Amino acid sequence: MRLLSRKATCNTHGQDSSYFLGWQEYEKNPYDEIKNPTGIIQMGLAENQLSFDLLESWLANNQDASGFKKDGQSIFRELALFQDYHGLPAFKKVSSLLLCFFWSQANTRARTHTR
Repeated sequence: MRLLSRKATCNTHGQDSSYFLGWQEYEKNPYDEIKNPTGIIQMGLAENQLSFDLLESWLANNQDASGFKKDGQSIFRELALFQDYHGLPAFKKVSSLLLCFFWSQANTRARTHTR
């Protein structure tokens, strides 16, 4: 009996996948309109970094719309690219409470059925 799927045990899973190999190449040679126009554009991202200049310009002209500043400098890119691979603490807490609830319900039912 297999405990893990073929996908979970595949050699190209995680850091060895083609996605991460592409990411490494992008980091070595990222596209920049002025500094590196022949660089790599990372097309595998969920966010569209190509529009950051437009968004930052709009935010600069509409400063009352947001508080994306730290020490007077824009932190928009830092916030826009934030990826929490470990999950939000609030979500993890609610998930654990929900699992505890279901586990206690299952144990209660099991005890009442064995009597």
